[in-house]
Amino acid sequence: MTRCLLAVLLCAAAIGHAQDSTGAAVQLSPPLDAGRLAIVGGIVAGSVTAIQIYQANAWWKTKRAPFHVKEDLVYARNIDKIGHLYAANVLTFVFNKGLLWADVPEGPSLIWGAVGSTLFQTYVEVQDGFSAYWGFDRVDFASDVVGAWYPVLQHYVPAMRDYNFRFSYLPKTPGSQGAIPGQTHTVFDDYEGQTVWLTVTMKDVLPGAVARPWPSWLCLSLGAAVRNNLSPNRYLVWFISPDIDMTQVIPQTSGFLVTLAQALNFIHFPMPALRFAPNVVWYGIYF
Repeated sequence: MTRCLLAVLLCAAAIGHAQDSTGAAVQLSPPLDAGRLAIVGGIVAGSVTAIQIYQANAWWKTKRAPFHVKEDLVYARNIDKIGHLYAANVLTFVFNKGLLWADVPEGPSLIWGAVGSTLFQTYVEVQDGFSAYWGFDRVDFASDVVGAWYPVLQHYVPAMRDYNFRFSYLPKTPGSQGAIPGQTHTVFDDYEGQTVWLTVTMKDVLPGAVARPWPSWLCLSLGAAVRNNLSPNRYLVWFISPDIDMTQVIPQTSGFLVTLAQALNFIHFPMPALRFAPNVVWYGIYF
Protein backbone atom coordinates (compact mmCIF):
# COMPACT_ATOMS: atom_id res chain seq x y z
CA MET A 1 0.00 0.00 0.00
CA THR A 2 2.99 2.32 0.49
CA ARG A 3 3.63 2.70 -3.20
CA CYS A 4 -0.05 2.95 -4.08
CA LEU A 5 -0.78 5.77 -1.65
CA LEU A 6 2.39 7.63 -2.61
CA ALA A 7 1.26 7.55 -6.22
CA VAL A 8 -2.18 8.82 -5.27
CA LEU A 9 -0.78 11.69 -3.21
CA LEU A 10 1.65 12.80 -5.91
CA CYS A 11 -0.91 12.67 -8.69
CA ALA A 12 -3.83 14.09 -6.71
CA ALA A 13 -1.73 17.07 -5.70
CA ALA A 14 -1.28 18.05 -9.33
CA ILE A 15 -4.08 16.77 -11.60
CA GLY A 16 -7.14 18.98 -12.00
CA HIS A 17 -10.73 18.32 -13.02
CA ALA A 18 -13.22 19.30 -15.72
CA GLN A 19 -16.87 19.79 -14.91
CA ASP A 20 -19.56 22.29 -15.74
CA SER A 21 -21.29 24.62 -13.32
CA THR A 22 -24.06 22.11 -12.63
CA GLY A 23 -21.62 19.44 -11.53
CA ALA A 24 -22.06 17.23 -14.59
CA ALA A 25 -18.88 16.03 -16.26
CA VAL A 26 -18.00 18.01 -19.35
CA GLN A 27 -18.86 16.08 -22.50
CA LEU A 28 -16.85 17.58 -25.33
CA SER A 29 -16.32 16.21 -28.79
CA PRO A 30 -12.85 15.89 -30.31
CA PRO A 31 -10.44 17.50 -30.79
CA LEU A 32 -9.06 17.07 -27.30
CA ASP A 33 -7.24 19.84 -25.49
CA ALA A 34 -3.74 18.83 -26.52
CA GLY A 35 -2.08 21.29 -24.16
CA ARG A 36 -3.93 20.01 -21.11
CA LEU A 37 -3.40 16.42 -22.18
CA ALA A 38 0.34 17.12 -22.40
CA ILE A 39 0.25 18.63 -18.90
CA VAL A 40 -1.52 15.55 -17.54
CA GLY A 41 0.99 13.30 -19.29
CA GLY A 42 3.88 15.32 -17.89
CA ILE A 43 2.47 15.14 -14.36
CA VAL A 44 2.01 11.38 -14.61
CA ALA A 45 5.51 10.90 -16.03
CA GLY A 46 7.03 13.11 -13.34
CA SER A 47 5.10 11.32 -10.59
CA VAL A 48 6.15 7.89 -11.83
CA THR A 49 9.78 9.04 -11.98
CA ALA A 50 9.60 10.39 -8.43
CA ILE A 51 8.02 7.17 -7.22
CA GLN A 52 10.69 5.12 -9.00
CA ILE A 53 13.45 7.10 -7.27
CA TYR A 54 11.73 6.75 -3.89
CA GLN A 55 11.07 3.06 -4.34
CA ALA A 56 14.50 2.30 -5.70
CA ASN A 57 16.06 3.77 -2.57
CA ALA A 58 13.52 2.63 0.02
CA TRP A 59 12.54 -0.82 -1.26
CA TRP A 60 14.32 -2.08 -4.35
CA LYS A 61 17.98 -1.03 -4.35
CA THR A 62 19.26 -3.91 -2.17
CA LYS A 63 18.82 -7.66 -2.27
CA ARG A 64 17.74 -7.90 -5.89
CA ALA A 65 16.88 -11.39 -7.11
CA PRO A 66 15.58 -13.15 -10.22
CA PHE A 67 11.90 -12.52 -10.83
CA HIS A 68 9.77 -14.75 -8.61
CA VAL A 69 6.23 -15.10 -7.30
CA LYS A 70 5.53 -14.92 -3.59
CA GLU A 71 2.28 -14.43 -1.71
CA ASP A 72 2.15 -13.03 1.83
CA LEU A 73 -1.23 -13.88 3.33
CA VAL A 74 -0.17 -13.44 6.95
CA TYR A 75 1.37 -10.01 7.37
CA ALA A 76 -1.21 -7.35 8.33
CA ARG A 77 -3.94 -10.00 8.12
CA ASN A 78 -4.54 -8.87 4.53
CA ILE A 79 -5.35 -5.27 5.45
CA ASP A 80 -2.55 -4.46 3.00
CA LYS A 81 -4.51 -6.26 0.26
CA ILE A 82 -7.56 -4.11 0.93
CA GLY A 83 -5.22 -1.15 0.91
CA HIS A 84 -4.08 -2.08 -2.60
CA LEU A 85 -7.71 -2.18 -3.70
CA TYR A 86 -8.45 1.19 -2.11
CA ALA A 87 -5.37 2.95 -3.51
CA ALA A 88 -5.96 1.62 -7.03
CA ASN A 89 -9.55 2.85 -6.77
CA VAL A 90 -8.38 6.34 -5.83
CA LEU A 91 -5.73 6.34 -8.55
CA THR A 92 -8.37 5.59 -11.20
CA PHE A 93 -10.36 8.55 -9.86
CA VAL A 94 -7.33 10.83 -10.11
CA PHE A 95 -6.45 9.73 -13.65
CA ASN A 96 -10.09 10.04 -14.71
CA LYS A 97 -10.28 13.63 -13.42
CA GLY A 98 -7.06 14.52 -15.17
CA LEU A 99 -8.35 13.17 -18.48
CA LEU A 100 -11.68 14.94 -18.06
CA TRP A 101 -9.73 18.16 -17.57
CA ALA A 102 -8.09 17.45 -20.93
CA ASP A 103 -11.59 17.16 -22.49
CA VAL A 104 -11.57 13.39 -22.87
CA PRO A 105 -15.25 12.29 -22.77
CA GLU A 106 -16.38 10.76 -19.50
CA GLY A 107 -16.70 7.12 -20.57
CA PRO A 108 -13.29 6.85 -22.29
CA SER A 109 -11.62 8.92 -19.56
CA LEU A 110 -12.80 6.44 -16.94
CA ILE A 111 -11.64 3.45 -18.98
CA TRP A 112 -8.23 5.00 -19.61
CA GLY A 113 -8.04 6.00 -15.95
CA ALA A 114 -8.53 2.36 -14.98
CA VAL A 115 -5.97 1.27 -17.57
CA GLY A 116 -3.44 3.78 -16.22
CA SER A 117 -4.04 2.68 -12.64
CA THR A 118 -3.68 -0.98 -13.61
CA LEU A 119 -0.47 -0.39 -15.55
CA PHE A 120 1.11 1.55 -12.72
CA GLN A 121 0.19 -1.05 -10.11
CA THR A 122 1.47 -3.81 -12.40
CA TYR A 123 4.78 -1.99 -12.75
CA VAL A 124 5.12 -1.83 -8.95
CA GLU A 125 4.24 -5.50 -8.51
CA VAL A 126 6.73 -6.55 -11.19
CA GLN A 127 9.45 -4.54 -9.46
CA ASP A 128 8.55 -6.31 -6.21
CA GLY A 129 8.98 -9.55 -8.12
CA PHE A 130 12.71 -8.78 -8.42
CA SER A 131 13.08 -8.15 -4.68
CA ALA A 132 14.56 -10.88 -2.52
CA TYR A 133 12.40 -9.70 0.36
CA TRP A 134 9.13 -9.60 -1.52
CA GLY A 135 8.06 -11.13 -4.81
CA PHE A 136 5.29 -10.70 -7.35
CA ASP A 137 2.24 -11.12 -5.13
CA ARG A 138 -0.69 -12.38 -7.20
CA VAL A 139 -3.19 -11.51 -4.48
CA ASP A 140 -1.85 -7.95 -4.34
CA PHE A 141 -2.13 -7.78 -8.11
CA ALA A 142 -5.70 -9.08 -8.08
CA SER A 143 -6.59 -6.45 -5.47
CA ASP A 144 -4.99 -3.78 -7.67
CA VAL A 145 -7.07 -4.84 -10.67
CA VAL A 146 -10.35 -4.99 -8.74
CA GLY A 147 -9.72 -1.57 -7.21
CA ALA A 148 -8.71 0.03 -10.50
CA TRP A 149 -11.76 -1.22 -12.38
CA TYR A 150 -14.33 -0.85 -9.61
CA PRO A 151 -15.20 2.74 -10.70
CA VAL A 152 -15.87 1.42 -14.20
CA LEU A 153 -18.24 -1.18 -12.75
CA GLN A 154 -19.95 1.58 -10.78
CA HIS A 155 -20.32 3.66 -13.95
CA TYR A 156 -22.12 0.89 -15.81
CA VAL A 157 -23.95 -0.70 -12.84
CA PRO A 158 -25.54 2.21 -10.92
CA ALA A 159 -26.50 0.05 -7.91
CA MET A 160 -22.78 -0.42 -7.16
CA ARG A 161 -22.40 3.33 -6.58
CA ASP A 162 -23.94 2.81 -3.15
CA TYR A 163 -20.88 0.83 -1.99
CA ASN A 164 -17.58 2.69 -1.70
CA PHE A 165 -14.19 2.37 -0.03
CA ARG A 166 -12.81 4.80 2.51
CA PHE A 167 -9.72 5.13 4.65
CA SER A 168 -8.80 6.57 8.04
CA TYR A 169 -5.50 6.77 9.89
CA LEU A 170 -4.14 7.39 13.37
CA PRO A 171 -0.42 6.62 13.99
CA LYS A 172 0.11 3.43 15.96
CA THR A 173 3.68 2.28 15.27
CA PRO A 174 5.58 5.26 13.74
CA GLY A 175 9.32 4.79 13.54
CA SER A 176 9.28 1.12 14.52
CA GLN A 177 11.09 -1.57 12.60
CA GLY A 178 9.53 -2.41 9.26
CA ALA A 179 9.33 -5.69 7.39
CA ILE A 180 12.69 -5.11 5.68
CA PRO A 181 15.79 -5.00 7.91
CA GLY A 182 16.89 -1.39 8.35
CA GLN A 183 13.57 0.00 7.13
CA THR A 184 11.29 1.92 9.45
CA HIS A 185 7.56 2.28 9.36
CA THR A 186 6.01 5.33 7.74
CA VAL A 187 2.43 6.51 7.57
CA PHE A 188 2.02 4.41 4.43
CA ASP A 189 2.90 1.04 5.90
CA ASP A 190 1.86 1.62 9.50
CA TYR A 191 -0.91 -0.93 9.05
CA GLU A 192 -1.97 -0.82 12.68
CA GLY A 193 -2.77 2.84 12.26
CA GLN A 194 -4.88 2.28 9.15
CA THR A 195 -8.54 1.38 9.04
CA VAL A 196 -10.22 0.58 5.74
CA TRP A 197 -13.97 1.02 5.37
CA LEU A 198 -16.78 -0.14 3.13
CA THR A 199 -19.33 2.68 3.14
CA VAL A 200 -22.96 2.11 2.21
CA THR A 201 -25.33 4.85 1.05
CA MET A 202 -28.23 3.78 3.25
CA LYS A 203 -30.80 6.11 1.72
CA ASP A 204 -30.55 4.20 -1.55
CA VAL A 205 -30.40 0.64 -0.22
CA LEU A 206 -33.07 0.72 2.48
CA PRO A 207 -36.66 -0.23 1.58
CA GLY A 208 -38.95 2.69 0.77
CA ALA A 209 -40.77 3.05 4.09
CA VAL A 210 -37.49 3.08 6.02
CA ALA A 211 -35.57 5.11 3.47
CA ARG A 212 -37.97 8.07 3.40
CA PRO A 213 -37.04 9.50 6.83
CA TRP A 214 -33.38 8.51 6.53
CA PRO A 215 -31.11 11.56 5.98
CA SER A 216 -29.59 11.48 2.51
CA TRP A 217 -26.16 12.50 3.86
CA LEU A 218 -25.98 9.76 6.51
CA CYS A 219 -24.14 6.56 5.52
CA LEU A 220 -22.97 3.53 7.49
CA SER A 221 -19.46 2.11 7.26
CA LEU A 222 -17.99 -1.29 8.06
CA GLY A 223 -14.34 -0.97 9.05
CA ALA A 224 -11.45 -3.39 9.50
CA ALA A 225 -8.00 -2.94 11.03
CA VAL A 226 -5.15 -5.13 12.28
CA ARG A 227 -3.73 -5.17 15.80
CA ASN A 228 -0.44 -6.62 17.17
CA ASN A 229 0.83 -6.63 13.62
CA LEU A 230 4.49 -6.90 14.59
CA SER A 231 3.88 -10.11 16.55
CA PRO A 232 2.78 -13.59 15.46
CA ASN A 233 -0.48 -12.99 17.36
CA ARG A 234 -1.80 -10.31 15.02
CA TYR A 235 -5.56 -10.18 14.68
CA LEU A 236 -8.33 -8.22 12.96
CA VAL A 237 -10.73 -5.84 14.64
CA TRP A 238 -14.07 -4.85 13.08
CA PHE A 239 -16.06 -1.64 13.42
CA ILE A 240 -19.35 -0.11 12.41
CA SER A 241 -19.62 3.65 12.26
CA PRO A 242 -21.81 6.40 10.82
CA ASP A 243 -20.38 8.23 7.86
CA ILE A 244 -21.13 11.31 5.77
CA ASP A 245 -21.78 11.54 2.04
CA MET A 246 -19.98 14.77 1.23
CA THR A 247 -21.81 15.12 -2.07
CA GLN A 248 -24.97 15.65 0.01
CA VAL A 249 -23.30 18.18 2.32
CA ILE A 250 -21.10 20.29 0.04
CA PRO A 251 -23.16 22.34 -2.44
CA GLN A 252 -22.83 20.87 -5.91
CA THR A 253 -22.82 24.25 -7.62
CA SER A 254 -19.45 24.19 -9.36
CA GLY A 255 -17.03 21.73 -10.85
CA PHE A 256 -14.55 22.41 -8.09
CA LEU A 257 -17.08 21.68 -5.32
CA VAL A 258 -18.27 18.52 -7.07
CA THR A 259 -14.72 17.20 -7.34
CA LEU A 260 -13.91 18.27 -3.78
CA ALA A 261 -16.91 16.35 -2.42
CA GLN A 262 -16.05 13.27 -4.46
CA ALA A 263 -12.43 13.38 -3.26
CA LEU A 264 -13.44 13.79 0.40
CA ASN A 265 -15.69 10.76 0.05
CA PHE A 266 -12.54 8.62 -0.03
CA ILE A 267 -11.86 9.58 3.60
CA HIS A 268 -13.58 8.32 6.72
CA PHE A 269 -13.52 11.31 9.07
CA PRO A 270 -13.39 10.89 12.87
CA MET A 271 -16.80 9.63 14.01
CA PRO A 272 -18.33 7.56 16.81
CA ALA A 273 -17.75 3.85 16.23
CA LEU A 274 -18.63 0.50 17.70
CA ARG A 275 -15.98 -2.22 17.65
CA PHE A 276 -17.97 -5.45 17.57
CA ALA A 277 -15.21 -8.04 17.11
CA PRO A 278 -13.29 -9.69 18.61
CA ASN A 279 -14.83 -7.87 21.58
CA VAL A 280 -17.22 -4.97 22.01
CA VAL A 281 -15.74 -1.48 22.54
CA TRP A 282 -17.54 1.83 22.11
CA TYR A 283 -15.54 4.81 20.81
CA GLY A 284 -16.96 8.30 21.25
CA ILE A 285 -14.65 9.34 18.41
CA TYR A 286 -12.65 6.87 16.33
CA PHE A 287 -9.91 7.96 13.96
